[in-house]
Amino acid sequence: MRVDVLRGVQLMPSVRGEIARFRHRVFVQKLGWQVKTSPACSEPCEGEEFDEYDHDETVYVTLRGHDDVLIGCARLLPARGRYLLGDHFAHLVDDLRGEAGVGGEASVTPVTRVWELSRFACERPSCGADGGAFNAAEGARHLLRAAVLAARALGAERLIGVTFVSLARLFGRIGVSTRRLGVTDRIDGRWVAAYRIEIDGESLTALGLGAGAVRGCDEIWPMGAYSLAGVARSPFGVGENPKDRLRLALRREVRKVSSVTSGWL
Repeated sequence: MRVDVLRGVQLMPSVRGEIARFRHRVFVQKLGWQVKTSPACSEPCEGEEFDEYDHDETVYVTLRGHDDVLIGCARLLPARGRYLLGDHFAHLVDDLRGEAGVGGEASVTPVTRVWELSRFACERPSCGADGGAFNAAEGARHLLRAAVLAARALGAERLIGVTFVSLARLFGRIGVSTRRLGVTDRIDGRWVAAYRIEIDGESLTALGLGAGAVRGCDEIWPMGAYSLAGVARSPFGVGENPKDRLRLALRREVRKVSSVTSGWL
């Protein structure tokens, strides 16, 4: 299994399309989402799903299984400026400014401490070596682990977002505490709510990450458990500076993630 973390500007058109088709299959075809295209983004092609929050600065976490097939993805955005929860689901949060760290010292810190997790999806492989028996909770844990690791490398201390109530309960069963931020709502026939996940010792331990996992970096670079080619030439790569230590630590942690070979949501 391979984990990749990429900014939108680093995505090849083929990979961008692959993620959009994966999301359409999961969210539109399987879950029945009625996705409306925003005037702020271009019209997606038939069979693709993306929105105005998919742009050059968006951070994508992807999982690939047998034959390099995409089997999981998640999206990370800083909870400042425009992001999905703040723009479209603020009514689900009792105190959005407080949860997003708006105001006070949080408004002037150079590193964003709160990030939004969205478009979290994992799918059973249709065939191949990865299509054997697996557990849904392990799949959620595997993808969430990769997303938390990437967010922590970006300096995040908290994740917020809107998700199904059932998925939040699943996170709880794998040991990652979620806190509901307000009321629930029924959208496309399923109950959803806004939640937060603290990236603290409890969550890191539940995900198999040490409390000292890489932190404090406001840059992201492409990586994979099997191939790290392109790090040096990436516009977001890290050169000869102290942050190289963070890059190497994150590389080691990503290799640990790759040891999980089954389990999808």
